Amino acid sequence: MNRALNIAYFVDPSLDRDRNKLVETLKRLHPSDIAETIEKCDFHPSLLVEILVQTGSEKAYDAFSQLSIETQQACLSCADAQTMLPFVENMEPDDRVDLLKSVDEDIAESILPLIAQAERNAIRRLWQYEEGTAGAVMTTEYAMLSQSISVAGALEKLRLQAPNKETIYYIYVTDDQRHLLGILSLRDLIMSKPQVSLESIMQTRVISVSHDQEVEQVAAVISKYDLLAVPVVDKENRLLGIITVDDVIDIIEAESTQDFQRMSAVMPFEENYFKRSLPRLFWSRFLWLAVLLFTSLLSTSIMEMNAAVLHQMVALAFFIPLVTGTCGNAGTQSATMIVRAMALDEVRLSDFGHVFRRELVMGLALGFVLGLMTYFRVFLQDNNMLLGGIVSAALLATLLMANLTGALMPLILKRLRLDPALTAGPFIATVIDAAGITIYFQLAIWGLKFFG
Repeated sequence: MNRALNIAYFVDPSLDRDRNKLVETLKRLHPSDIAETIEKCDFHPSLLVEILVQTGSEKAYDAFSQLSIETQQACLSCADAQTMLPFVENMEPDDRVDLLKSVDEDIAESILPLIAQAERNAIRRLWQYEEGTAGAVMTTEYAMLSQSISVAGALEKLRLQAPNKETIYYIYVTDDQRHLLGILSLRDLIMSKPQVSLESIMQTRVISVSHDQEVEQVAAVISKYDLLAVPVVDKENRLLGIITVDDVIDIIEAESTQDFQRMSAVMPFEENYFKRSLPRLFWSRFLWLAVLLFTSLLSTSIMEMNAAVLHQMVALAFFIPLVTGTCGNAGTQSATMIVRAMALDEVRLSDFGHVFRRELVMGLALGFVLGLMTYFRVFLQDNNMLLGGIVSAALLATLLMANLTGALMPLILKRLRLDPALTAGPFIATVIDAAGITIYFQLAIWGLKFFG
């Protein structure tokens, strides 16, 4: 791989000799390595398509399907429809639909009439499913057989089906109306006697998912039962397609990337970092930073409103970072743990009360212990019991508030159909800072009023 990359970087593809040298090198690589190499070379899309065509059909098609969707879009935009047709036709059905959805309508319309009627029908069926659901990511290339045929007959049919199917590790048994009756593995089929019917060896308790189920739930099902693929069915239990484990890996990677971006206060984007233009990258970061700046100004305003309290006891200002920093960290801890637990389906919306009680106890325990530690630190250094009492009481109250806010806010956002990951990161920390300062100064006012 390294040798291929080195050759690609030091040749000038505009020269026939160097281009032939690059093509010969690519022919010896795996399709994934071919895709990675030409992505890094940053060729013009028209030249990229030409190099792929020269590389050889099967490898070129597989390599094209593993390019980033931005590069695929550029290739469709630059090359003519007839040249791109075999590349599009050899993509997995779900990937093909994603690509055609992402390009301009006129480009998609120039490709679609050239695709075989059966493939166009499959594209239209997949096109109608909402993004983020099982139907939108499933493939229609699966092995399907009737329950009445024998094992020997099934193996014969599989030999005919296999070249056009994404996987044949699982064989799905259906009736004439495509109702899912059972499932069997390729191993079961090979190990069974030739004259036995599929009905007698298939498993009738099939784990399946609905076409409108969220992809995160599908990933959880495949992970829980260690499946290589899971069937997707409609309300009448008719088989619509399957979702394979490699699709789930891509889903988990994409969801994790978006969660990390939201937790870091960045508007999610799918492009490669270097392929996203600086203006678009600027806006991805600016919007959230502007919101966080406004929220931070609330903390400044609260401090200005309580300037009289600070004049009365200047030492209060020294411990503002301690209180706000600790409660912000506690809120982020709680939010991160709950968001992760929700992603793993360990915590659900119905667990709201249980989470509240658990985090209430945790907040009180953390607040009491850390508040006690802070009291002795303040008292020993400043020899001021009132100051120590105010800071420790504020730490207890703000920790309790931050713990409950961080734990319950993801569940509330989930109820509102928003992404819970929004709460885990700078956003929740900044909001809790403002609330923590308010609590801190309110306790300081009461303390100075009654004990000052």
